[in-house]
Amino acid sequence: MLLRRVLSFIKGGFRSLLYRFFFFFLVVALLIQCINLITYRVNLWYFETELEHSYNNSLTNIATNLNNIFTGIYNSNYLLSLDADAMQLFSSNFNVDSLDKYAMVSQTVRSLSRIRQMSDYVDSVYIFKKNSDLIISDNGTYSTKDFFGRKNVLELYSESYWRNYGAQSRTFQILPPSRSLSQNGAYILPIVQTAIAEYRSNDLYVINLKVDRIIELLQSYKLTPNSQLFIIDDNELVMASTEMDVPQEEFYYFTKHFQTRDIPVLRTTVGQQDMLAIQISTHFIFKNLNMIALVPYSDIHESMKQIKYWGILFSLIAFVLSIFLSFLFSKKLYAPLHSLIVKISPSPQPATDEYKWLDLEIHRIMENMHTLSDSLTTISPIAFEQWILQLLRFNRIPNERDMNVFFEKCGITFTHNGFAAALIRIKFTKDFHMDYTTSEQNIIHSKIANLLKSTIPTEDQSYMVEIESNVFCLIVNLPQDAELQGFTTYFDHLFNLLRHNGNLYDLFVGVGNIHEGFDGLQQSYLDAMKALWRLSPFDNKRIHYYQKEDEESVTILLNHNDDRKIFNLLASVKREELLEMLKMVIHSHVAVGLNDFSIKELHMHLFVIGSQVLKHKDKTLPEATYREYIRIILSEHSISVDSMTEFILGYFNKIMDTIELQEDKLESLTFKPFIDANYQEDLHLEFLADKFHTSANYMSRLLKNELGKPFHQYLQEVRIQKAKELLAGSNMTIQHIWASVGFNNRNSFIRTFKKIEGIAPSVYRLQYTSNEVSESSGVTLQ
Repeated sequence: MLLRRVLSFIKGGFRSLLYRFFFFFLVVALLIQCINLITYRVNLWYFETELEHSYNNSLTNIATNLNNIFTGIYNSNYLLSLDADAMQLFSSNFNVDSLDKYAMVSQTVRSLSRIRQMSDYVDSVYIFKKNSDLIISDNGTYSTKDFFGRKNVLELYSESYWRNYGAQSRTFQILPPSRSLSQNGAYILPIVQTAIAEYRSNDLYVINLKVDRIIELLQSYKLTPNSQLFIIDDNELVMASTEMDVPQEEFYYFTKHFQTRDIPVLRTTVGQQDMLAIQISTHFIFKNLNMIALVPYSDIHESMKQIKYWGILFSLIAFVLSIFLSFLFSKKLYAPLHSLIVKISPSPQPATDEYKWLDLEIHRIMENMHTLSDSLTTISPIAFEQWILQLLRFNRIPNERDMNVFFEKCGITFTHNGFAAALIRIKFTKDFHMDYTTSEQNIIHSKIANLLKSTIPTEDQSYMVEIESNVFCLIVNLPQDAELQGFTTYFDHLFNLLRHNGNLYDLFVGVGNIHEGFDGLQQSYLDAMKALWRLSPFDNKRIHYYQKEDEESVTILLNHNDDRKIFNLLASVKREELLEMLKMVIHSHVAVGLNDFSIKELHMHLFVIGSQVLKHKDKTLPEATYREYIRIILSEHSISVDSMTEFILGYFNKIMDTIELQEDKLESLTFKPFIDANYQEDLHLEFLADKFHTSANYMSRLLKNELGKPFHQYLQEVRIQKAKELLAGSNMTIQHIWASVGFNNRNSFIRTFKKIEGIAPSVYRLQYTSNEVSESSGVTLQ
């Protein structure tokens, strides 16, 4: 009976928060005895977590340092590849068998020495020429027997190992470390390469690293006295560790097998010691390595002694205080909550179960706040401004339903169906860029932008968006029969506001016609751009309203039939036919005498045709293409027909590349290796176009993009370079040389050689002949 009453009291009491506070403090007081153990365990776990996090950072830093070291070594290939002598010397077919080649050896020694000095981790650098039994190192040249028998004696890698090396498929490989018998047992980490940059060879290019420096790096990242750090590769080989000089087999065995598990942290026993094992796998450009740290738990517990002592003491104090506070603060904590319940309760008497009722009310308030937050996000003006920008940039107009949903979320309703656009351009003078710093220029630009957006016409529904840097677009919703001349008052007011700084910037305005719907808004935007072209800083006119007569020059040069032909050829990816059509439309009419306005109008009209093809194919181009178009079209400088035509051709090619249904596009191919390997053949654009199944014009563009220069110029330079090598390093006659490098006749060879080198081939050869005579008496290997 008594138990039933107690249970009934507890059940009824828990409906009130006052009793809940009391029981809460009472339970805390009763359970406080467990806090000592819990606190210690939590602190131990926290310390382990922090130690694990710290070691993760340490191992990451080690990996970063090693990556920087190995990346620097890998990049040294490109530094060495810039040395023509070293690259020729690295060739398997090149033998040092004459005095005139010793200078190349000396130059290579200097290059290797520079690579050696790039990092304190590098011990030595050398090239092993197998056929010549010659070692060319950063410290001079050696015979193979002397070098591997005295200078570079590694315990694991004998001379026969290096001589047989080369069958591996990888051109860049890090070998396991080995003791150096020639350096008092110091560890050396060889990095072997059978290629420098893109040049492969049967000879070896080797960089020896000092493992002792890597060990010092590991020692510097130890966080506890007895912890151990290891670097293990994918083959379970130890590359470096803090214990290399005093190896312990059980630790080495554990680390080699720990890395094969997909476990970053492991608590285990190694060598009868409880250990915390942490590993991080790293991926370098040429090798995967595992960074492993082993931390004894004895170190962790030693660090926790003080925490354990203070934990017990604070637990006892908290136990006493919790009993006292359970009686003292119950009513004080309940008082503000009771006041809150009374204020938000819809009825004079709150619900009996205060906790449940308060929980429901808090959830209701939170849901209302989320709804409010979502509403504020969807009606953000930035979203609408971005929508306008995308619309103006010739993207496909969304369907009516999507637009209605978007406008409803933004709280926007357009009263009229007509739209007009005006482009406002701020042109800063030379004094502005010279007298103001970048930060001051940004402040002035921001003030002008805010001024433009704050002074938009209020008579009609208007919006101001920034199209590009210093170019703003005013969009006005108004009836189609409205008079655009009414905006003159607004623009006059704008000129007056900005006139006091006329020595810093000037204002130009182009106004487009009123058109129906959002398609019409795009058309009005184009009208405004054309109107803006007709304003020049060299006359007094600062505003121009677009007139239909402005397009007469375009309609003369590009009629409706031409429009359809270009559209169909572009949509069908007919590159050659399209090129011929553009030549007919553009270059055949140059004689008419096109001015700058007509040139820009004509090419912008072609740009619009390309945009229509993208819409038809439901494709898009990167944002950078549009920005480049705006930069060229709005340029103040005169633009030639050829320059604009080149831009339009590039634009059309990007469109055709986007819509072309060809899985293995030619852009994914590289032609330079083919040209370098076949330079002596009768190479020409038609041959390459036929080989790769494309047109000669398209092949010319691809080659220029890859080579950075016209194909014919690059081919001549390659042939002349090969001819120079033969003139300097062989006894072949000039007639045999020009024939062997791909020239058709002697005169063409001599003329091209003089054009590139400035001297005749015979004079070039004479220089090297003279050097042989003067140096034949005193050249020795270093």
